[in-house]
Amino acid sequence: MTDSTPDLTLYTIGARVTLRPAVLDPQGQAILRGLHALNFPTVEDVQAGKYFRLSVRAANLNEAMATASDACERLLANLVIERFILTPEGAT
Repeated sequence: MTDSTPDLTLYTIGARVTLRPAVLDPQGQAILRGLHALNFPTVEDVQAGKYFRLSVRAANLNEAMATASDACERLLANLVIERFILTPEGAT
């Protein structure tokens, strides 16, 4: 793909997917109980989630972010119960 698109930059976009605040997080609660059992009493809350690192070839950062957003909306996040935050991590 690099040879056919020499004028495009490869952007790295981080996508953090977490449950919406109103959604019960049983995985996070199980982790919290485990941490307390391992003597981490000062940990008050845990929210489980997913992290994706996407390498997107695009003409500019806005285009790369739009592609990553579309990927989250269509596949990586269940928008009924999850939300996502995108973070640009670099370009090469």
